[in-house]
Amino acid sequence: MKNKVRNVLAWLPAALVMTSIAMSAKASEKGDEQTLEPVVDNSCGIISVYRQPPEAKNIYPVNINKIDNFVVPDKSAQFQLSPGTHKIKLIELISDSYFTRRRGDMKNFKDFEIVIEPNKKYYLGAKYVRKNRSKLKTGEYWEPIVWKTTDMDCSMKS
Repeated sequence: MKNKVRNVLAWLPAALVMTSIAMSAKASEKGDEQTLEPVVDNSCGIISVYRQPPEAKNIYPVNINKIDNFVVPDKSAQFQLSPGTHKIKLIELISDSYFTRRRGDMKNFKDFEIVIEPNKKYYLGAKYVRKNRSKLKTGEYWEPIVWKTTDMDCSMKS
């Protein structure tokens, strides 16, 4: 079963929007035999980088670079995803006065796995780990997190 990804701003080509298929048992008209028929599941959840995270808690904004290995536009702020596990590549946007960016090797991106539940919205951010602020090459200075989750109706259009 393949997951589907849909940007609320409709950036993905239709060929990449994959429908999740569930199988349901249905009694046939000829007797008690049951057959499996596909049922289209249009439920979804949303990931967002739109709202400002609480910097007082060392949580900073992120950009989404890839979802399930598909590159996404730079300025896209939220995406509808089918329920299930998705792999997100995030880029941190930490702007703390104690944090110094240096030229050269810096791991400011990380892969993040998230389990999407139907009718939930997940706000993503970068948790700044101050004690590791000098560990730029290994990326130990930050962790991708879900800093807020809310309930909301979500249904993908076929």
